[in-house]
Amino acid sequence: MKLYDYGLSIKPTIHHDERGHEPNDTYYYVVAADAEGTKPIGQFPTVQEFIGDGGTLDHPQAIVQNLPPYQNAPNRRDGMESIGAIRFATTSLGPQETKEYIVVFGVTDHEQDIHRAVGRYCSHEKVQKAYEENHAFWTEKLNAIVFQSGDRDFDCWLKWVSLQPTLRKIFGCSFLPHHDYGRGGRGWRDLWQDYLALILQNPNDVRKILIANFNGVRTDGSNATMILKGIGNFAADRNKISRVWMDHGVWPFYTIKLYIDRTGDLDILFEKGSYWKDHQIRRAKARDFQWTSEYGNRQKDAEGNIYEGTVLEKMMLQHLVCYHNVGEHGNMKLEDADWNDQLDLASHRGESVPFTCFYGSNLIAMGELLKICAEKRGIQNILVFKELASLLFSEANTPAEKNAVLSAYFDSIDRFSGECVEIKIEDAAAQLIRKGESVLQRVREREWIVSQSGNEFFRGYYNDDGNSVDGDRADGTAMNLTAQTFAVMSGAATDEQVQKAYAAAGKLLKDPTTGGYRLTTPLGDNTWNFGRGFALIYGEKETGGMFSHMAVMFCNALYQRGFIHEGYEVLTNIFRLCTDTEKAKIYPGIPEYINNYGQGKYHYVTGSASWLILTMLNEIYGIKGEVGDLVLEPKLVKEQFDSEGAVHVQTSFAGKRITVNYVNALRKDYGEYKIANASINGRRIEPQEHRIKIEKSQLIKLCDRETNSLEIVLL
Repeated sequence: MKLYDYGLSIKPTIHHDERGHEPNDTYYYVVAADAEGTKPIGQFPTVQEFIGDGGTLDHPQAIVQNLPPYQNAPNRRDGMESIGAIRFATTSLGPQETKEYIVVFGVTDHEQDIHRAVGRYCSHEKVQKAYEENHAFWTEKLNAIVFQSGDRDFDCWLKWVSLQPTLRKIFGCSFLPHHDYGRGGRGWRDLWQDYLALILQNPNDVRKILIANFNGVRTDGSNATMILKGIGNFAADRNKISRVWMDHGVWPFYTIKLYIDRTGDLDILFEKGSYWKDHQIRRAKARDFQWTSEYGNRQKDAEGNIYEGTVLEKMMLQHLVCYHNVGEHGNMKLEDADWNDQLDLASHRGESVPFTCFYGSNLIAMGELLKICAEKRGIQNILVFKELASLLFSEANTPAEKNAVLSAYFDSIDRFSGECVEIKIEDAAAQLIRKGESVLQRVREREWIVSQSGNEFFRGYYNDDGNSVDGDRADGTAMNLTAQTFAVMSGAATDEQVQKAYAAAGKLLKDPTTGGYRLTTPLGDNTWNFGRGFALIYGEKETGGMFSHMAVMFCNALYQRGFIHEGYEVLTNIFRLCTDTEKAKIYPGIPEYINNYGQGKYHYVTGSASWLILTMLNEIYGIKGEVGDLVLEPKLVKEQFDSEGAVHVQTSFAGKRITVNYVNALRKDYGEYKIANASINGRRIEPQEHRIKIEKSQLIKLCDRETNSLEIVLL
């Protein structure tokens, strides 16, 4: 314990952990002053000194008997229970008079920060200045994207939702009363999705971090799962368990694609960084006994040099490994779970149809992006490490053939060479697109279920016995929302299949009590061939609740495919459940899930906030990017316009602050209106029938003010 003129600090000697105690470097402190910055006259720094013999914290001897603080303590203080009991000089207050005191609590690893806190906060003027700075900081965050529609409550709710990704970035995915599991760390999947919203707010702030996070990818296509403090720092896993979530490879590309669309920054694809290396190889199915901590966590080539690959190379690797890592039915293996951590008992024969769809659509989008690089940048060839080429140019079709290719690849990287080969960019693009299209076609044709109940929808999973989890069972028809979401979003579903899957979701997944879309139908009793989720009481956790993340993504998928009224119905259900305060019992925002009592659970264990803002801006208000060009394509329904037939959104694009005003004076519904005319700062721009595309260079010329106004008239 240390005493200062303004307060005290404690620094425990160790972190108490019976698995292995460690030295402690952290100070916990409290300092105080009055409004004029006058220091206290003393303090009672231990509980014993404050409460006295037989006293209590609500009847402390130091206050009851008005004892003076000790100038020289009669007892030792180190090792005793500390308290920030600080005494100021006596003051007398007349009627209506006030006296102000400032108390500062803090945690730091550097003692000098304690003295800085005194200098920065210990007076009224300093606190007021800090408050104003803090208010300005958060106001800027909240105003990064502002929606104004005909429903003020909805707009205000979105402000809270837009703040959640920033709070998750600071605190991790488990925090205060809203945690469910975990230790507050920032997981791989969580952070990549949080960056979706951060990119929409200010893409320039995240470029460096996006590149650094790719340093967590291993050469077997898996990745370190925990992102630590600082940039580019990782841990293999939160609980030191060797395992692989098969979905982890899809999120980085999806995020990078959004970043490129918002900025036009194709150069990020060719930024280089190292690969993660530890004892885990072959996607956690084997151990590298040659690896030691002295080797370090950066992959080296055959000559002992740290190998660096491009962002593009790593994204291709993540997808091509999973393309070949398929089960007996032809879908990508579930491994230790996909995004749903509860599907963790099917690591041998389990398959994930939803993420097979997601990987398939990403492969196509990646190939198209390479074509754009060739067209816009004149790039003719790309470099990849030579072993990766065997995956890219594989002609394997059957599960056995694909597994054989992957096994040979794993053998080849046991002693990683680091040698690179040059590949024609058009050949790489063609291979990626061909593979992606074959994946989606297979799902479209083979994973469509026609149940005895008359419902039709996409299969979600195969369990560890190799059997379908979904479809007709003795206790009814089993269905899950994840499969419908990604089949629709990826393009695997035809328009007819989209309609039928949405109808089936309404019949089988919509909670008759709350009206929210549940993640699954009841799971049944078999707990040991699929996942621990089967052991949960249905309706009390995400499986039987309105799982916000997937409900929002289902909404997004419907909007992407042009099913606007269906998507709006899902959106309004989510909003209604989250803002029914008497039942939900949550702060404003969107929780991880709503249980079958209508209660919201766990704000900080969900990426749904990012997906909701992405859906609102990109799909509903239709303000999106296409490799740096601005596209306006509204998908607003008539209920969203205000009494004057208008909606507005403030956001940024290409470094310019813009306000987009849609005017629908006739209050026409989506599908009835067309874009009649458009202008930027009063200068006319030529619209197409349902969309406007403005090249980035033209946008920068037209947007020459601090805040730029785009007027879009719908008739």
